[in-house]
Amino acid sequence: MTRKIRLPIVLLGAPRSGTTLLGKLFAAHPDIAYWEEPRPIWSQGNSWRSDDSLDASHLTERVAHQIDGVFGRFVLRSGRTRFAEKTPSNLLRIPFIYALYPDVRFIHLVRDPRSVVASMRGMLAKPPDAGRLLSRVRETPLNVWPAQIALAFRGIVEPIWRGGRKRFWGPRPPGWQSWIGLPEEIRLAKQWNGLVETGVKELGRLPKETSMVIRYEDLIRDPGSSLDLLYGFTGLSREASTLAAAAAMVRQPATRSVHNGLTAEQASQVTGETASLLSALGYLT
Repeated sequence: MTRKIRLPIVLLGAPRSGTTLLGKLFAAHPDIAYWEEPRPIWSQGNSWRSDDSLDASHLTERVAHQIDGVFGRFVLRSGRTRFAEKTPSNLLRIPFIYALYPDVRFIHLVRDPRSVVASMRGMLAKPPDAGRLLSRVRETPLNVWPAQIALAFRGIVEPIWRGGRKRFWGPRPPGWQSWIGLPEEIRLAKQWNGLVETGVKELGRLPKETSMVIRYEDLIRDPGSSLDLLYGFTGLSREASTLAAAAAMVRQPATRSVHNGLTAEQASQVTGETASLLSALGYLT
């Protein structure tokens, strides 16, 4: 099958790692048709799985045709030439995406998990965004609706009798059900570790020109140089005006401790759960 999408840009990252900002920076490029979190599209044909992981064996020709067709029509309507998207659960689907698009360019954005966990704790109590829900309804193919209703129950209905707090939010790595009931910071640290560890491992199996890893902290510190590197890696034009306009979108955060709302004990627990990756990614020196 001839694919409609060529050289897609897939932005990877655990929730609360800065992928929304990264997506906006790519959306600012005049060549990019950007879609934020087309989760129901990626799950077509595999909607009822107990976790979000997919590999090449899950990509039938019918599923490939469905996904590529939706993305192809999206780019055609936009009048742009390149497709980019970000979906956090895609950290668990790298072999699946690579089988669909062997010319894909993956960008994996990582962030200190102590900051991520602190931010994710706030999301567990955050009510659903009505506008986002409406957009998701419009994007969801009819054949995916039954599975999406089940997910909506977990994210919207269930928290009502739990004081408004979700038991679990975001991508579901294998084994996620066994973490329910653990202290919140440990559960979230395991989720981050499961996502990022899988992403690092699977990207390491692909040709080097297929992917790059960038730290959120480096992107924030020097957005101009980071964007020049990112646009260059993905084959996008790097006019000075385009780079400057995109870099101006980055706001420097207020100076905070890496704990960012965690107690010292909670931060220590997150460090213990994620120590190997913290060291590998340069967060422990």
